[in-house]
Amino acid sequence: MRLAIVFALAVVGCAESAEPSSDLSAVDQSATVCGSGPTVKGMDVSFYQGTIDWAKAKADGIQYAIIRVSDGLNTPDTKFDSYWAGSRAAGVLHGAYQFFEPSQDPIAQADLLLAKIGTLRADDLPPTIDVEVTGGLSAAQVAAKVKQWVAHVKAAVGRDPIVYTGMYFWRDNVGGANVLPSPLFHAQYTTAACPDIAAPWTTWAFWQYTSSGSVNGISGNVDVDRWNGTMAQLQAFLGPPGACGDGTCDAGESTVSCPEDCGPCGTIDATGATVDDGDACFEEGGPLASMREVSTAGDDGDLIWTHTTDLATEENFGQWDLFFAAAGHYQVEVYTAAAFAQSTQAKYVIHGVAETTQTIDQTAVDGWQTLGAFDFAAGGHQWIHLGDNTGEPGAGNTQLVFDAVRVTPTDPGDGSGSGGGQPGDAPTMTSDHSGCNAGGNAGGLGGGLGLGLVGLVGIVRRRRR
Repeated sequence: MRLAIVFALAVVGCAESAEPSSDLSAVDQSATVCGSGPTVKGMDVSFYQGTIDWAKAKADGIQYAIIRVSDGLNTPDTKFDSYWAGSRAAGVLHGAYQFFEPSQDPIAQADLLLAKIGTLRADDLPPTIDVEVTGGLSAAQVAAKVKQWVAHVKAAVGRDPIVYTGMYFWRDNVGGANVLPSPLFHAQYTTAACPDIAAPWTTWAFWQYTSSGSVNGISGNVDVDRWNGTMAQLQAFLGPPGACGDGTCDAGESTVSCPEDCGPCGTIDATGATVDDGDACFEEGGPLASMREVSTAGDDGDLIWTHTTDLATEENFGQWDLFFAAAGHYQVEVYTAAAFAQSTQAKYVIHGVAETTQTIDQTAVDGWQTLGAFDFAAGGHQWIHLGDNTGEPGAGNTQLVFDAVRVTPTDPGDGSGSGGGQPGDAPTMTSDHSGCNAGGNAGGLGGGLGLGLVGLVGIVRRRRR
């Protein structure tokens, strides 16, 4: 990979393209994210490395290699096949990456990579997209092309592909696009102990910390990387997705997508619960810059809002994931703070035993207002979802609020609710905020990273309090 990250002391990686890399000179300390503890050494390679003695590289501590398939459509890497076979023969775990050319067809590029790697095997990492040039496109255009590649590869391999980029390039040239839960392969050449990563990621899976590393078995410089976790966690991150219900929280599974194996993000017991926008069971999706956090209003003193649109599909959304200890009939209420709630056409999708859509006027009540009473099954895979495509044009700057959802057991058939939310507050949901790593251990990737390596369905998850 060839991203040039420029800090106080410039370190320049090898470059095959004539397109110059951006000058990434400032350091935003607010984005500094340290690893969780142990790391595992690896490298990424292309034909520039020439002949590799993989046995010597393995003996020098290289546990994995991420190998270039091509530079876009027109420059296949002439060393890929030999590197792929050689790394496997030497017992070096491997994955494939593609230098992405936004000006070329993203699906055709993805298909080139997929044809090369075939079906994911037990010693394969998920594919990586290397995002570091614009091809003359705008940030929005680059983001759209990247998302097409990511979605196509994910559909083919059943895993979220890895995204390689630098903090400032992603921010300035991809617009901080949200491609979570794809893991981050962060590029930053520095001697600092902790890297400065791009939003919306909150942690990193891999860190390419130098382009001038030295590895036995390779003549000349090579990119050297760190995996953020133990060797056991790296092993658990490999291969095809696991099967939900097999008792193991495998790569591609999460507390939301597979609470049966990973445990729920929180449990609604017999007395009900409140799920707030800052809780582990709340997810927000879409461009983070469009989701505004407020700490002066709302249930529990905070809320999130975005502007509505009249588009055919949603851009930003909020989702409250629900896991019930027991099946039953539950009243559902939402909190709408008058200071920020402006949408009169907020469309909530209630996914329980059946799926129902309820449209409400968020301005009608300053506080709790009822969506209705609905049947929910015991267990998970149930939610309340609210998208920004309410039908109210973006030009109107209408604010749509995502705040708390309150779920209270009620008698079957009693769908009248309380209107203004007169019943007493239900208990807060019992939550496990530790997450679940790819290997099924509590604590997230690397023992507590909450990276989002797990198979959420195109969402962002953040614990804000």
